Amino acid sequence: MRRPSRAAREVPLALLIAVWLLLSLPSVVRAATDGEKPAGPVHLHTSVDRDEITIGDRLRYTLTISAEMGVDVSVPLFHERIGDFEIIDFGRAPDQLQTERTTVIQWYTLTIFTTGYHLLPAPRVSYTMPDGTQHEATGEALRVHVASLLTQEGQPTDIRDIKQPEDVPFNWWPVLVGGAILVALIGLGLALYYLLNRFRRAAVLPPRPAHEVALEALSHLRAKGLPQAGQFEAYYVALSAIVRTYLEDGLQVRAPEMTTEEFLMAVTRDTRPSRLPSAHQRLLGTFLAQADLVKFARHRPSLDESDAAYEAAKRFVDETRPGNAQALADEHDWPQEERHAAA
Repeated sequence: MRRPSRAAREVPLALLIAVWLLLSLPSVVRAATDGEKPAGPVHLHTSVDRDEITIGDRLRYTLTISAEMGVDVSVPLFHERIGDFEIIDFGRAPDQLQTERTTVIQWYTLTIFTTGYHLLPAPRVSYTMPDGTQHEATGEALRVHVASLLTQEGQPTDIRDIKQPEDVPFNWWPVLVGGAILVALIGLGLALYYLLNRFRRAAVLPPRPAHEVALEALSHLRAKGLPQAGQFEAYYVALSAIVRTYLEDGLQVRAPEMTTEEFLMAVTRDTRPSRLPSAHQRLLGTFLAQADLVKFARHRPSLDESDAAYEAAKRFVDETRPGNAQALADEHDWPQEERHAAA
């Protein structure tokens, strides 16, 4: 029996290879097409900028969602962590609208402080078709290797000597604060010393003479112009009050507690050497009687009478002030015995 030639044996092998290529061609074409265009209504793709980092480094994690037009997609939300990684920042790129699909890109900045291999879990996206049916699409999980910093710096036994201690800079703040407090305390002490000594000096100073106070009060009263404004009662009340206060402070006569009649009777019976002379008693009696008419009898004096009352009060204060010997020695109004007492 003849054995088949070598060429005859190779023909069936070539035929088998050709048949296999024809059968697998659709799958190859479909795989190439799938790489260019996502399959299905919703497609998820996850990626990282690098699959190996060192501890504490930042990692960029991107989630790309491609969906057909009319499909409502719920983008997954991550709050604080994705797997073992902490989220330190996140954002969303502008949506990419194409003819038949819409692409949504969500990115996250992650970090981790644990070495070893760590898994970024596969995300899940729920979506609703135009007919109202709900479905779910799942992306791919990613693995990232986190290396230690010690492996980059050499062996752990490679220990360097410590640096020389540095001089601690002098802190001037306590000195400045203490100086400010000291200056404030000194200023406060000086202010208290000044105030206390001012009150002491005021207490040591003798009071102003009664006639000076009375003449100043009369001048202020006249400047108010009460008679010109028709306020005669207020004018005479103030005028008589000034004279009575002067009598109490300057001549030690208790005038404010007495009526006019009681006061004139007390002045007449006064036997002290410093009593008022009769001329001044008569002047005072006339002045007080006119003031009582205005205050109690509703008498309306003229402007000349008001001015005359003012001049009488001023003359009374001026002539009875201490040291005015000429007023006390008036020979026209004083009896003989009063002139000797004044001398």
